[in-house]
Amino acid sequence: MPDTPITAAQFREAQGEEYGQYVAAQTIFIDGARAFNVGDPVPASHVDRGVVAADEVKSITTKAGKALAAGTSEKG
Repeated sequence: MPDTPITAAQFREAQGEEYGQYVAAQTIFIDGARAFNVGDPVPASHVDRGVVAADEVKSITTKAGKALAAGTSEKG
């Protein structure tokens, strides 16, 4: 629990930053359990800590990442 309370808007912003950087490039399993489907947002902390390998995700700022997030496939 944080020392100082945060507002709902601050919480939403933090969640947006955490989940707004990467999308799953493939089905991702963590400890044998399906955790993310293709195109699902993946928390940045999972990638930073090595819970999810960097080659299993795409950055949302790339053409491939945008296509995955939109549910389409990249053509070229």
